[in-house]
Amino acid sequence: MPDIKIDYERLGDLKNNLDLAIDVMSRETESGIDIAFAVGDRSLALAANHFRDSWDKHRLDIRDRLEWLRDSVANIHDQFSEVDSEFARALEEGS
Repeated sequence: MPDIKIDYERLGDLKNNLDLAIDVMSRETESGIDIAFAVGDRSLALAANHFRDSWDKHRLDIRDRLEWLRDSVANIHDQFSEVDSEFARALEEGS
């Protein structure tokens, strides 16, 4: 049976990177309002606002998926760590 090697440091780094991505995707974009005001044309302003609203929806969907992925990575880290600890205790008790 092949050995399974878990790099806990890399899992932790991945979780931290996902936290950063979630932080970025959680920020509201106010630039759409500025653009709509700056274009000076009603139809362009409406298009800019529509784009902003659409992006906000998709941005939040992406954030939710990143949160799910981060939580899954954290769960994988915790579960493997727990199993490793249990195996280590069993080996110590058996020797």
